[in-house]
Amino acid sequence: MIACSAVGDVVIALAQRTPAPGGGAAAAIAGAIGCAAGAMAARYTSGPKYVQCSVQAEALAQALDRAASDCLRLADADAEAFAELTVARKLKDLPAITAATAAAAKVPATLVALCATHAKALAAFIPISNPHLVSDVKVGIHLLAGGGRAAWQTLLVNTIDDATRRIAAGHLLDINAAEMTALGTT
Repeated sequence: MIACSAVGDVVIALAQRTPAPGGGAAAAIAGAIGCAAGAMAARYTSGPKYVQCSVQAEALAQALDRAASDCLRLADADAEAFAELTVARKLKDLPAITAATAAAAKVPATLVALCATHAKALAAFIPISNPHLVSDVKVGIHLLAGGGRAAWQTLLVNTIDDATRRIAAGHLLDINAAEMTALGTT
């Protein structure tokens, strides 16, 4: 049974006229759900029927479990970073604003990288995945892609240096490639 009340609480909180949760948290939650969908598909690619790839599938599932937890932590970190930035702005404390802005940018930059890494891993998993679960692998890729692109938008509203922008843009290319794999595979 799906814990609709917990998911519903997040959706209701996101829809409110409050500063957090916001788009950064939504991006992270999309990434977490993408990881979970991929982990489930990986777990169904195990057992006697998939003996040649069971170890790889289980390792992927465990990596995706950790990544889903990381995404959820990033959702909380995004809200905390925004709260710190809001306080610094109200105080008009320029050093605090600079530090809070850098901290706020780190969250979506981390999320873009995480989404790219795991979307690529799922795209590579498609050829050996349980054929009945390939659609779930693709769902995971698309949710990670959406989370990564949303994190990119969050990153762009922060003042970021050129190196961070280049690195994140490279992750977007990886996300696009993973998604193209998902779209091109039947």
